[in-house]
Amino acid sequence: MEKKYKILSLDGGGSWAILQVLTLKDIFLKRYPNKKIKGHEVLRHFDLVIANSGGSMVLAALACNWTFDDIIKLFDDKEIREKIFTKLNFSQKYFPANFMSLFGVKSVGTRYSTTAKKKALEDILIIDNMKRLNDVTLSELPKIIGKESLEIVVTTFDIINKRAKFFRSNMDSKARAEVVAGLDHFEQVSLVGAIHGASNAPVNYFDFPAVLVPKIKGLINKRRRYLWDGALSGFNNPIMAGLTEAFANNINRENIHVLSIGTAGKLISNEDSDNFRDQYYSTLLGKKIIRTEDGGKIDFDKTLNWKVLGFRIKKPKVFFRLFKGGRFYSSIISNLSQSILFEPQSWASYSAYTSLFSGRIDNANENNRRFIRLSPQIIKENNSNELINKLYDLDMDVTKQDEIQLLKSCYDEWKKGTIKNEPVQWTKTIHGDYIFAKGHQHYVDALSDLNWL
Repeated sequence: MEKKYKILSLDGGGSWAILQVLTLKDIFLKRYPNKKIKGHEVLRHFDLVIANSGGSMVLAALACNWTFDDIIKLFDDKEIREKIFTKLNFSQKYFPANFMSLFGVKSVGTRYSTTAKKKALEDILIIDNMKRLNDVTLSELPKIIGKESLEIVVTTFDIINKRAKFFRSNMDSKARAEVVAGLDHFEQVSLVGAIHGASNAPVNYFDFPAVLVPKIKGLINKRRRYLWDGALSGFNNPIMAGLTEAFANNINRENIHVLSIGTAGKLISNEDSDNFRDQYYSTLLGKKIIRTEDGGKIDFDKTLNWKVLGFRIKKPKVFFRLFKGGRFYSSIISNLSQSILFEPQSWASYSAYTSLFSGRIDNANENNRRFIRLSPQIIKENNSNELINKLYDLDMDVTKQDEIQLLKSCYDEWKKGTIKNEPVQWTKTIHGDYIFAKGHQHYVDALSDLNWL
C-alpha cells in the first residue's frame, strides 16, 4: 500500500484563527499526551500545508517552531494584537471612509495600517527565538522544518492582474504555469512576505495592498506585487487549491487524506434577514417600513398610504431618505466584504470533497475518515443563548481581551457539542431551516475519524 499523502488546510478568519490553534493543540495532545509538541513536529506530520489569512498566521507560528501555548499568545497577548491591528486615526484614513465615519457609517472603510502590520510580523515571527522568519525564503523553509519534501502554499490575490497568486515552497510544482511552459521564473519570497499579503483584508480592514518585491533567479527585479487577502480569489477556505496542487503533481487521489480547519461560519439570522429586507424597501420606496401585526410580512398598504376619513392618501417620501440609503449601502458593503473574507466557506469543502471522491461520493463511512472538516457553525435563533448571540455579533478583527475569551468559550462549547460542527455539505432553506447532508455534525465525531495522522 502506498504511503498516505496528508494535507493540512487552514482557513482565513482573522483572530478567529485561535480556534485552529486550540484544535491542533487538542489533536496533538491526544496523540502525544506526555510530550511538549512544537510547531516543526506538527508540520512534519503533513505532506502539504496550505493556508490563507488568519490561517497563514498560524502556519507562520508553526514554522517558527513555537509551542501551542506560544502560538496562542499571538492572539491572546494584547500588545501583539494591537501591533498587528494598528488602528488608523482620522487623518490616516482616506476619503470617503474618513468622513463616512463622522456620519455614523462605521461599518464601511479601512481601520488598520498595512505598513504597521508588516513591521509587526517581521519583528514578532522568530524561528526558535534565534532567526527571523522574514530572512528565510519559502523554498528554504522545509529543510529548516526537517522535512524537505514538505510543500507549503500561501494564497493571495494580485490586485493588478485580478487573479489568485500562490506563493509556494516547491519550485518544481507542476501547478506552476512556468514549470509547464519550461521557464525558470520562480519568485522567491519569505513566508512573512507571503502571509502579509494573505492576511491583508481590504474594504473594511487594511488600508493599502501589501507590497512585495520577489527575488527572481538571474534577474534584477524591480517589479512589485500588490496583494490583498487570498479570500478575494475565492480561497478563504483554501482546500480546493490544496487538492489541485496535489493532483497537478500526480499524487494518487486514493492516498490523499485531508484535515481542513476553519475559523467558524455564521448562518444569517432571521432577524438580520428581516432588517435587510426593511432597509431595502425603505431605501427603494423612501418610506418608513410598517410590518403586519404579527411582525412578519411588510404591510405595503400601510407603508405607502395613510387612511384619512376612509380615503387612501399616498404618503410623501421621508426627508431623511439619504440616511436610510446610507444604512442600506453600509449593509451591502459590509455583507459583501464578510461574504468574501469570512463567510460562507462551505462551497470549497463540498467542491474538494466531490473532486477527491469522484465516482464514490456516497461512500460516507470511508470518505468521512479521509476528509475531516473542523469548524464551528454559529447558528443564531430566537432562543439562542448569550454566547451564541455575542459570537454572532463579533467581526473577524477581534482585538479586545473579552472578545478573545468569547472565542475560547466558542471552542469549549464546540468541543462539547453544544455548538455544531460545520458539515461538508449543508444548506439553509428560504424559510430558515438548517439542513445537514454530508460530513461531521459534531467535533467529537470528526476527531474519532482522524486516526490517520
